[in-house]
Amino acid sequence: MEEKGYIEIKFEGRVGNAKLTPMEVDINEIKEIIVDIENFLFPTRSEKSERTHIAYMIEEGSAKHKFFLSLTSVILFNGLISEIENRKSIGFLEYRRAEIIDKFQRKARERGLEITFSNSLPYKNELKITKSTNYYKPQTDWIETEFYLYGEIYQEGGITPNLHIITKEHGKLTVFATKEQLLEGENKLYRSYGLRAIGKQNLTDGKFGDLKLIDFLEYNPIFDKKELDILIAKATPNLSSITNVDTWLAEIRGGGNG
Repeated sequence: MEEKGYIEIKFEGRVGNAKLTPMEVDINEIKEIIVDIENFLFPTRSEKSERTHIAYMIEEGSAKHKFFLSLTSVILFNGLISEIENRKSIGFLEYRRAEIIDKFQRKARERGLEITFSNSLPYKNELKITKSTNYYKPQTDWIETEFYLYGEIYQEGGITPNLHIITKEHGKLTVFATKEQLLEGENKLYRSYGLRAIGKQNLTDGKFGDLKLIDFLEYNPIFDKKELDILIAKATPNLSSITNVDTWLAEIRGGGNG
């Protein structure tokens, strides 16, 4: 069984003339906090479906909301709040996570609360949100970026040239292209292809917009274990010579210090 820990969201402040205690926390607010923390830790549907058991408790000390869960999730939480504290920003967060921190910031500002995010790790980090901090999510709901899409092309052409592809991850998508791109090479209709495209993605619901084809990628979804074994055998001598895997990964990702 995986080792457990906890994360803690502590609210300090007043309700009217009284100091905030668990008895002043309405069940609707408890429900909202529980949902927000689950979404912060597991922002996608697939992550939620695979998460392990989470238990909840509210304690004195103003009002402490404690979530008891896997140590892996505690470590993730600790890393996220550490980055927020270090950067003094939530602009780097996945949109749903940023939206939740934004909600806590607004609550702190409107009600004069101090909200502390903490956990049970011995090397834990803390994040304090008060009426004076400024953790608000980016205002735009769309980002423009590059995508790699894989699936079957089921329609091509049109007065405005485009192709239609059905993908496992995103369903049916329309990608604009030039006539030259569509006519290049073999007939692609009803074949599986990868597409490299540029376009916009909505940060709220993940939907795509204004997709434009850059180029086609050959795509073979069939897993060939023999070929994989050959590649692993070729790579093993080089991999064994790596003394510091973290440094090597940082360098190939462009995150080295050099």
